[in-house]
This record gives sequence, C-alpha cells and structure tokens, in this order.
Amino acid sequence: MESWNTYKTRRNPLNNEPGGLLRWGTTFLGLFFLLIIIFAALVPFNQVVKGTVTITSKNPPAEIKVKRAGKLAAINFQSGDSIAVGDVIAVLENTGTFSDIVYLKQELMKDVSEISSFESLVTEFPAYLKLGPSVQPAYNKFLEEYQEKILQNSFNEDKAMEVQVQDNIRNQASILKYKEEELLLIKNALAVSLRNMERHRNLYSKGVISQAELEKVELEHAEKNRQYVLLKQQILQLNADKGRATSNLEILQHSGSRKINKNKTNFVFAKQNLQNSIEEWEDEYAIKSPIDGKLTYNEVWNENQNVEEGEVVFTVVPYSKNKFLGKCIVPVKNAGQIRNGQQVYLKLDNYPSTEWGIVKAKVNSVSQVPSRGLAPSYVIYLDVENLSTSYGKELVLSQELIGTAEILLERVTLLERIFYQFRHIWAT
Repeated sequence: MESWNTYKTRRNPLNNEPGGLLRWGTTFLGLFFLLIIIFAALVPFNQVVKGTVTITSKNPPAEIKVKRAGKLAAINFQSGDSIAVGDVIAVLENTGTFSDIVYLKQELMKDVSEISSFESLVTEFPAYLKLGPSVQPAYNKFLEEYQEKILQNSFNEDKAMEVQVQDNIRNQASILKYKEEELLLIKNALAVSLRNMERHRNLYSKGVISQAELEKVELEHAEKNRQYVLLKQQILQLNADKGRATSNLEILQHSGSRKINKNKTNFVFAKQNLQNSIEEWEDEYAIKSPIDGKLTYNEVWNENQNVEEGEVVFTVVPYSKNKFLGKCIVPVKNAGQIRNGQQVYLKLDNYPSTEWGIVKAKVNSVSQVPSRGLAPSYVIYLDVENLSTSYGKELVLSQELIGTAEILLERVTLLERIFYQFRHIWAT
C-alpha cells in the first residue's frame, strides 16, 4: 500500500507531463509568429502621401472678375454662346453710352486724315456723343485739334474758314442751349425731390414711414443731384469749347499763318490721348473676354443686377482642353520623399471612384518651400496624360475637377517600418 505522500504527488496535475495537444499548440503558435515575421520582412508595400487635388486644362477656363462694384447695364451674350477674345460680354452702369464709345473707337481706327471739312468732321465725329466725364474731355480736345488741322489745311480760303468756324460756334451754341434747357428741367426735378425728401423726413420723425422708405427717397434725391452736377460740368466744358472756338475764330481773322507742324503733333497727341481714354473707360466699365471659348454665367442672371468688386461673374471655357494639369496640396509630413515621376492615383469628387474608378498621374514638380499659414503645406504639380479611369471610362472636364490624390512613395516592408520607430535608440 502506497504512502500518503506518494499518493498526493501522483494526484497533483502539475507533476504530470504536458499532453500532446499542448505541445503541438505551442509549436504551431511559434510557427505562426515566425511566418508573420517572415511575411513582414519579405512583402513590401507603398507608402502613400495624401492631399487635395484640382485638375484643370493647361489652357484653363478664364474667370472674369468685376473690377468695380456697380450694376450690369447690358449683357451682350447668353450662357453657352461662343465668344472671341476681346468681345465685350457686359457693361457696367455709367454716365457714358456704350454704343457711342464703340462708334467712336471704330471711327478712330479709320484714316481720319481724309476729313477735310467741318461738315465731314461733324458727320464722322458728332458733338452729341455721350461719352461720360472720363472720355468727353479727351474727345473735345481731339475735335479742337482736328478743327485746327482742317483750318491749317485750307488756310488760303480765309473767308470760307471763317464761315466754317462760325458754323461750328453756332452748333456749339445750339448744343449748349439744349444742355441748359436740360439743366433747368433737372434743377426743377431736384427741387421737387428735395421737398419730397423733407416731407418724408418729417413723416419718418413722426413714425409714419419706415427708415427704408426714407433711405429710398434720399437715394433718389442723391441720384438727381449727381445728374445735376454732371450736367453742369458738361455745360462748363461746352462753354470752354465755345470759348476756344471763338478764340480760334479771332485768331483766324487776325493771323495769317500757323505753325502747321505743331498742329500735326498736337493732333496726333490728342488722338492718342482719346484712344487711351477709351481704353481706360473699357477697362473700368466693360467686361471683356480674355480668350476664345464658350461663355458660362457664374453669379449673373439678368441685366440691372448688382455686382461686387472682385466678384467672379463669368467664366470662359476654352475650346481645346486636350492637355491637363493637376495641382495637389499635401501636408509637410513625408513631403520630403516626394520625387518627380512618382505614380499618383486620383480619386475625384465629381466622379466617385467606387463608380467611375481612379485616374493615374505622375509628379511633375514640387514647390521648394512650404506655404505659410496655420497648416503649412507643399504644392505638387502633376502631369495628367488623360482622364481615362481604371474602369475604362472617360471623364469630362467642364471647368475643373476636385478630389484626393494619393502619391506613392518608396516601397518598404512592414518590418522596416517597425524598426524605423527604434532607429533613434541605436543612433544614440
């Protein structure tokens, strides 16, 4: 009969040798971890840097901004129309008349030296053109120099020239009379507007009308006052022109000769100054197309619409869009590993990648320094061969495509990436 101690030793499970299942399980677990380490050491994968990307054509759509706030007085083209470079798409409200500006510009492109009489001059360059305060003075100077030029060309016909100058003075007097009558009408309207404004102010002080109604009346009064001031300026200018014409007549009557060369120079300068004034007027009030293409409206629906300075109102999409360019914004982290020629996969918001696939591109260049701001970043320019996706579909670029770019960096194994975390320990 075995002793009690021998019995306890035999019955204790910790004293028994491990079973086969436990031994094989430990072996398989060790082999499993070994295979994981081998897989991590042998199988490489790409590091990826993600960023936002915008794709445009290398001849991108031209966004047309308004240079000054105002109201659209005229829109000459509809959305979808084909337009050429230099076409005037729209005109901002101003004191000049666009058709008169265009007419004058076309006349100046002709050979104006062929005009040899005051009658022809009045026909080709009438005095009633409404050009606005920025162009009108230059136009008056041009007419003055032209009249002097005609006088010089026909200097021997003293009597005929005197008659022509007198006719010109009478024409100016007629125009001045018309302007003075117009000024009287505007002055009466301004007086009525002033009384109306005072009446509304009394009503507003008594709480009968709202502040908006009062402001509307005040704005109407201010507009009439502006018209009154502009018309007075025009009358002053016409009086000055008439005075100059009268002086020219007196000089013609008392002088037997002129310095023809000086007159020619003054005429050339006056014409050039007038053309420059027209260009400045167009730059301020005319909205032109910078390229050939098709017009697209942005924030514009109809005429008389108010626009703000710097607002993009039109976009011209060029006809040819065969070549494409991608602009990618990436964070600073890992940006130092980006090199020219690296593969890039583009997932575009306009065409979801799950349905349309991805577009391939390559790195073209990397900005040398990061942008300054709350989130410093680099600008990466991409070459996009075409817009064919991995699903064999062809994307259409209307204006621009926006999405996410994945830039593939060097291939490293998982084990290398793990050891990267401890490299600083070995370095120290």
